[in-house]
Amino acid sequence: MRPRDALYSAVKRRIVLNEMKPGMALTELGLARELGCSQGPVREALLRLQEDGLVIRNGHRGTTVTPLDPEEAGEILELRRRIEMRGALRAAHAVDEDALSDLAALRDKMTKAARAGDEYELIELDTAFHLAIFRLSGLTALEQILVRCILHSHRQKLWEPRHRRPLVETAARHDVIFEYLAARNGSKLSEQLAHHIDTIVAVTPERAAS
Repeated sequence: MRPRDALYSAVKRRIVLNEMKPGMALTELGLARELGCSQGPVREALLRLQEDGLVIRNGHRGTTVTPLDPEEAGEILELRRRIEMRGALRAAHAVDEDALSDLAALRDKMTKAARAGDEYELIELDTAFHLAIFRLSGLTALEQILVRCILHSHRQKLWEPRHRRPLVETAARHDVIFEYLAARNGSKLSEQLAHHIDTIVAVTPERAAS
């Protein structure tokens, strides 16, 4: 990985995992000192993070980590749901054995990351899994919108204080998605993806009442 890509990935990771809190002010100079680099690569990373919707750059008022808003999060999930459901119907007809082999490999890597307790790696692999299915649909103009929706749904999930789900269980939730795709059952695949997205945040009845 190029140093500039590594820098971008490092800051992105901290924002997604909420180590850099929503609304937190960021400065190019401060990040450059913290990360041991010049301001140029930091500026480039912040521009890329702005494209991801993870930071807000506001001229002389500086850069802040994008706030998290429950209403906005709901809209993002609904948009993600519609896009993935539509893509699933087409993906089930287009999938071939090579695609299934690639998805099976991603599923295995997700399990390994979960067992290792690597939450961010699991997020990256989860994103790759969902995008690999969606790309089979051929709806390329929607891909970048979906990428942003997936990214922000992960960030919102990790911010939800009542969310509790073991990482291994999170990885295993993708097994049934894979099975319906392998069976070329578009309607079941679409329904399962909808359920998967609706239950991204796991709140037990006890925690919901707290």
